[in-house]
Order: sequence, then C-alpha cells, then structure tokens
Amino acid sequence: MVIFEDLRGYINYLEERSLLKKIYGADWNLEIGAITELVAFSNNPHALLFDKIKGYPDGFRVATNLYTTFNLQAIALGIKEETNKISIIIDFKEKFKHIKPIKPKVVSDGPIKENVLEEDQVDLLKFPAPKWHELDGGRYIGTGDCVITKDPEEGWVNVGTYRAQILSKNTLGILLQPTHHGWLHVKKYWDKNKDAPVVITLGQDPILYHAANSPLPWGYSELDYAGGFREKPIDVIIDEDTGLPIPATAEIALIGYLIKDELEMEGPFGECDGYYAEASKKPVIHVKKILFRDEPIIQGNLPMRGYSAMSHALGAELMTSAMVWTQVENNVPNIKGIYSHFQGCQTGSPFLVISIKQMFPGNSMQAALAAISSPANIGDSKIVVVVDDDIDPSDINEVMWAVWTRCDFTRDLVILKGLPVLPFLPVVDERKKEEGDVTGATLIIDATKKPFSKRDKFPSRNKIDEEHARMILNRWYDVLKG
Repeated sequence: MVIFEDLRGYINYLEERSLLKKIYGADWNLEIGAITELVAFSNNPHALLFDKIKGYPDGFRVATNLYTTFNLQAIALGIKEETNKISIIIDFKEKFKHIKPIKPKVVSDGPIKENVLEEDQVDLLKFPAPKWHELDGGRYIGTGDCVITKDPEEGWVNVGTYRAQILSKNTLGILLQPTHHGWLHVKKYWDKNKDAPVVITLGQDPILYHAANSPLPWGYSELDYAGGFREKPIDVIIDEDTGLPIPATAEIALIGYLIKDELEMEGPFGECDGYYAEASKKPVIHVKKILFRDEPIIQGNLPMRGYSAMSHALGAELMTSAMVWTQVENNVPNIKGIYSHFQGCQTGSPFLVISIKQMFPGNSMQAALAAISSPANIGDSKIVVVVDDDIDPSDINEVMWAVWTRCDFTRDLVILKGLPVLPFLPVVDERKKEEGDVTGATLIIDATKKPFSKRDKFPSRNKIDEEHARMILNRWYDVLKG
C-alpha cells in the first residue's frame, strides 16, 4: 500500500504514471469546470492539474478529476484492482472491520504554515476558486474540502465534506444539513450563545479526504479513522485561536467562526443529483486567518451531471456497500453481497442491491428493511432490490434480469414513506420543505424466487457453470485471448 503524505505526493505519483494531464491558461470562470466535465465523461478520463489560471500568478493551482475512475480510487486508497467488484467490497469491508483508530500526532510546524494571512490580509479571492457550472450562484472554493469542527461538550473532532461558496473576501456560505455531524457541533455552540469555530482545508492527502466522505458513527473522529486506515497518525497543528487541529500537510486552511444565527443567500449550485440546488439562506463563516503552502492547490471535486460519485467522493460506493453490508449482516444471516449502484453523493445509495441466501419466508424483506435503516444508507435511499444468492448484486444486467423474471409487481413491491431524504432533491415537496418536513419514500423490490416453499422447483438457469467456464477458458486461452 502506497501512503501519500499529502495531495501533491498523490498528484506526482499520477504524473509519473501518465495518469494526470497539466493544463495551462484556463479561465476560473466556467472553463475549468467545463474541461473537467468533458474529460470525466470522455473515453479516457484522467486527473487534471490547472496552472497559469487566468488572472492569477503561476503556481496557484486547481486539481480536478482526482478520483474519477476506479483505477484512480484504487491507487488513492491503496487497494487492489479486481475484476469482481464484490471481491473488492469484501476486502474493503474486512479492512474497515479491523481498522484500529490512531489519534493524530500534534506537531508544532508543517508545510501548511509556509504562508499566513491574518485579519485585514485575509482575501479568499487570492485563490483561483472556480465558478464550476453555468448557473452556479458564485465561486465555490470548497468542493473537495475537509470541514473540521469539534463537539464543545464531548471534545471529539469531526471532519466532513460540505460545499462552501465565496460570499466576500472574508466570508463563506456553507451547506450544513441537519444530519451532518458538523452541523450538530455548530448547533451546540449556538445553543450556548457562542460562535462556532471551524477549519476548512482545500486540499489534503487522499485518505483523509476519503475519511471526510465516510459515514462514520457519532463520536468516531475521521482523523482517528484516517490514521488507522494509513496505520500511521495524521500530523496536525493545533490552531491557537480556535483550538482546532489543522492537517500539517494540507494545501490551504481557512480558519474562522460561524456566527450565531447569521444567514446569507448561498447557491444555486450544481449538486450531486445532477440538478441545481436552489439558492437559500445558509450559515456564514467569517474567515479570520488563512494558512497555505507555496504554490497551493485547490482540490476540486465538483458534482457533475447524473451519476458522479467517482468525481465527487473517494471510495463512496465501496464505503456505502461495505458499511451497509456490515450493519445488515449483524442482524440478518447469509448475506452474500451488497452493492451501491449509481451513487451520486458521498453517502447513501439511491439504488442498493442485496444478494441473500434465504433461510425462511420474509428473510428478503428483513434484509431490505435492515439496509434502509442503516446509518450508511439513510438519507438517500430510493430503491432497494433484493435478489437470490445466484445473482451478482454488482452486475446491473444480472440484477435487472432477476427483476424481470422473479418479481411480480402486484405482490413484490413495497413503498415506505416518511424517510429522511436529501433536501435539495427536486422530488422533495416544496411546501413540506418549508414546514421542515424533508422526507421521502423508498421502493423495495423483492426479486427473489417465490413462493419460498417451492424454490427448489424454480426453473434452472441456462448459464454456464463457473467451474466449467474456467476450464474452457484455460483450455482455449490462446485462441480466445485475441
């Protein structure tokens, strides 16, 4: 496993292997976003590093498409690339199960302190924050960021990825959803009539960014998780004003406070569901200090049209699949695989498939309900499909074949209402949203063989046996390889 100490170490590694392309002279206004999207959806997606950006000095850079293919994600996470996705999920699940959290190491200095701007010197527009999409409400400096907060009562540190828009030279608008641990930290400060301290880093080592995208339980710090994943602590510098830890090798750190009850208009923004989230009033961060490295890099993980988890997050499908699988199998026996399809955001699966070897009538529904209530899936669960153990849940063709041949829509569909949902989804009823009711529904599709009592008499599949397939491939390899 290659451990990258910082973002630029990962970028250099990609450049050495011809997996990154440098682009000079692009405009921060829409060009960087457009180039990023065109390359991400091309036949040859790769990482991009923008320099000599219009209106900015050489060396003030933006990196995008850092994790936009499975190969890039595998490199960043230090996992093996396998043909069978379920094998990858199993490996990832086992790794997560055996991670021993390692607390960060406090250091007095690091590259992040190479440049310091304070008070009147603070100017967010010093950095080439792009306007990513045509209808965005402004320039978003925070897309691939890490937002660091601390619980004022329990003392643990949370790291999340929340979008941040430049409102002025020293203020940011930030999206904090009610389910975000970061928001719950902020609310605790506000309930005590205190402004909430916050640090936002705008480029960090891949494992820490992965941790920020991960649905960890309450009280489990992403810094500790990242240290355990790396088997080596994250170096942090404690900010003397806020008391918050700052990753010592981060590219840029914005340090400030969320002022109690201060709200300003933020958005619109092209979000991970492929639509523009409408502008609305959001909490405001007053930035008091900026630390940054020489030749700093903004990490841009912009959401794009439609399915875009690999452009926006790092390990999101793997983490959601692995964590839901772990949580479901704690209560439901004989789960053979779980896979999150078409995942657009960091967590929660709009299309989750469960493969199960059923032991009793209703076992499939039990598994679906357990998956829907999993903390790793709650908030963006739209469709849950349950299939038998002869179906590979990561193969969408296999899954849809099971739905076609084993699901009776008059009997095997269940809709659950009143479940948490992402507030910016266009299907959320605006009147309900105004009343604070941000809920939706999840469809369960039971695509298993039925009736349970006659499963053994279900027609056999006309599919080549796996062992026989291996034998044929070995015998005819020289002929078939061309």
